Amino acid sequence: MMTIKRFMPLAAVLLAGVQAFAANTPTHIVSSASEELRDVLADVKYELNHLSDADAEFMDFDELTQNGSGRRLQNNGGGTTETTYCNTWCKLKESLGLTVVGLLLICLSPCLMWKNEGRHVNELRRIDFCKNKAVVINNPDMPSDENVGQLVHFTGKVSVDEDTLDLHPGPLNITSPIPKALVVKRTCMIYQKFENSSKEVKDDMIGAGQTTTVTYTVREDWTPMGPQAERLAHLPEETNSRGIWDQLVSSSGTPESAAPQPSNLPPDMPPEMAALFQQVDLSKAPHGLAISKAAHVGGFGITNEIVMSEPMVFQSEWMPLPAEMVPEEIESLPELRKDRYGNLTTVEEGDQPTNGDVMIKYEYIADGFDVSFIVQQIMAESDPETGVPTHKFAVDKGRVLDEKCCGKISDDLGVIWMVRRGRHDVHGMINMAKEDEKAVTKILRIICWVLLVAGWSMLFSIFTTLLSTLPILGALGNFAFFIVALVVGTTCCCAVTAVAYIRYRPLLAFVIFAVAATITGLVVGGVGQAQEQSIQPTPAPVKAPSFFYPNDTDVTVESVY
Repeated sequence: MMTIKRFMPLAAVLLAGVQAFAANTPTHIVSSASEELRDVLADVKYELNHLSDADAEFMDFDELTQNGSGRRLQNNGGGTTETTYCNTWCKLKESLGLTVVGLLLICLSPCLMWKNEGRHVNELRRIDFCKNKAVVINNPDMPSDENVGQLVHFTGKVSVDEDTLDLHPGPLNITSPIPKALVVKRTCMIYQKFENSSKEVKDDMIGAGQTTTVTYTVREDWTPMGPQAERLAHLPEETNSRGIWDQLVSSSGTPESAAPQPSNLPPDMPPEMAALFQQVDLSKAPHGLAISKAAHVGGFGITNEIVMSEPMVFQSEWMPLPAEMVPEEIESLPELRKDRYGNLTTVEEGDQPTNGDVMIKYEYIADGFDVSFIVQQIMAESDPETGVPTHKFAVDKGRVLDEKCCGKISDDLGVIWMVRRGRHDVHGMINMAKEDEKAVTKILRIICWVLLVAGWSMLFSIFTTLLSTLPILGALGNFAFFIVALVVGTTCCCAVTAVAYIRYRPLLAFVIFAVAATITGLVVGGVGQAQEQSIQPTPAPVKAPSFFYPNDTDVTVESVY
């Protein structure tokens, strides 16, 4: 590198000298000399820019960035491209970090596997407790005081009787309360710009360096998370408009929800799904949410907390609100109009949405669907407004205490709470709970196994990085170390699972080991017998009696055994 840098001033002086005596030299000679020197300078400049010298492969990443070759931003009109180059020295430092992470995964994964097996056994014990202790209530309309504090099972339809449901008073409220509704909500969405990113990684032919190219483009979509950043992070020329969002907040009559915190969710995830993961509070302005206080199943009251904690049971079938209950127009917000789907929007009929447009959806969940419970029966709390509970009984999570040694020893297995949509008896709910628990345990086992194999792979990352400096050995080395990590990780996973079975399921582990030992004994015995037969000496050939053959015929009989 230093040699190339020293050559640059000399080449420049030579080029200047050629131009100095150009007046006394034929034109074609000057032109030829100048072109050759310029080609040399161009080649040297190319070498400097791409750092093909061996020293550049081990240059510190900070120095590489200062030289302009570490990271480069380019605006190509349709988006922004960010190119980052990491040389061999940079990859080696990354490998050291991956080695530390691999050690942590190797240490933590067995602990997680151990905890998962213990959790699985406790969950099965808790489910079996429900099967043995749950009291079946055949008529949930007439619960008994004797079952207070007991684990009960009942099935019935969710009902709100003649109660009507309304949103928070304000211009964005529905025109009239809706009957037979368990939940009603108002969802406000705004059309905003988001960043899309695509990554392309290219390995160097010689060396462990990598060139990563990330292309950022713009997409627009509806989101319930409110106005996004005014300018996109990697596309500052792209801006977002708030539209009439602030007017919607003021018209709702409640404080605006806090802006969503930055998350590590994939950037290409749809905004509505991202809002679900980030838990957008639909009870905050400009959204709206109301739950009926009269909800019950038979004689058991259903609180708002239960409805919100079990969305798959109580909030799985949303329906659009009848169009006549959506206001035709709002005086304080003349930009809004009602479209043919019953939504309020600023988009004109037949037009495409533009940045800053808003749309308001009204949806509700009707009562009358069946729900099955295995819960603890408790006395209902008094209504703060009336002073008396709407229904005498309520439901809660039940504490599971598994007694042993004639009640002298008890294990606290936590709480039990089973709520299912539809009509299911005790055995049906128990079987579904067991199947769900088995599925969760298998998924966690696979995750722990993947983490363990990934940990062993990361542990060898320093060696794979060194091997990747050679074109052919790099790919072979990566494959070989992956096979080693796969074998070692799988062996560790099986060993930890076996020890956990001995700890948490000794009887099942004994049966498995007995069967395995029996099969191993049979296989070893069969192989040994085959070896004994193979090493027995072959008997000598026996000459056939002479009376079977003529005297001049020499015939021998050889045993085939």
